[in-house]
Amino acid sequence: MDQERNESVKIELDGIAFSLREEADFSWLRGYGKVFWVQDQLTSGNLCFGVEGPYGKLFIKYAGAQPVNYAGRPEDAVYILQNAIPVYQECAHGALNALRAHGKIGQGYAAIFTWQEGKPLRPIPSEDDQTLQRVRRLQVGRSLRMLDGIFDFHALAASAGYIDADPSETNLLIDFDRDAAVVCDIDLYRKKPAFNDRGRMPGSSLLMAPEEYTLGAPLDESTTVYHLGALAFTFYGDNTDRVRSRWHGPAALFDVAEKATREKREDRYPSVRAFVKNWREAVGKSTIR
Repeated sequence: MDQERNESVKIELDGIAFSLREEADFSWLRGYGKVFWVQDQLTSGNLCFGVEGPYGKLFIKYAGAQPVNYAGRPEDAVYILQNAIPVYQECAHGALNALRAHGKIGQGYAAIFTWQEGKPLRPIPSEDDQTLQRVRRLQVGRSLRMLDGIFDFHALAASAGYIDADPSETNLLIDFDRDAAVVCDIDLYRKKPAFNDRGRMPGSSLLMAPEEYTLGAPLDESTTVYHLGALAFTFYGDNTDRVRSRWHGPAALFDVAEKATREKREDRYPSVRAFVKNWREAVGKSTIR
């Protein structure tokens, strides 16, 4: 299997080169314009394209090919992408990348979004954390505006019955010009009731709750609360050692983030809205630059 994964074919579109494990036809992309960016390193089975043309700048997520880092079948990636469409539709929000169209195309399936400017909070490869370090150097008021949109989106998603089942810094685009963060991937969000059916759920280990390592454990709103608290530590603290001495944000916010990331779910906030309410009350009590 390792030998098969190492074999790849080179493909070039509008001067942008990328690799796949098998040949694929992308002639359908011409109808959307010129390709200016490609992400071919995902493990999800998707390829992502930045395209500019008659419909403006678009972000196109495509399943149906065989990316080099994907060990599954193309049809499985297609199934997951198709089933994610209702999540984007039901959770439409200003902090979520806007879905514009979707459907079968070429040999697979595509979801087409408005192109969002910005850089992933921690891009692929995840060792590159320049964007995160820049976020940590921002005035607190600016970074709080970024978190506010993310928290508000997750409150909406929770009210629609969805659990964040794939917490990752790579899924967050940071736009420094607008002091905004955009959630760009909710393909693996799950409708309640949800359970851990993998043993080790997908996501970043720095953001994942303890139940996401326990086969059969329920995943509920307190799981999403943990993710949001851990994200606050990503912005203002240290996710490997969540202690007050390493926190550089307003002191009152530490208490909210600490409660959100407690090991026992019953010790966390019971809902995303409860977490957001307490977070915003703490912001109101703080002196913000």
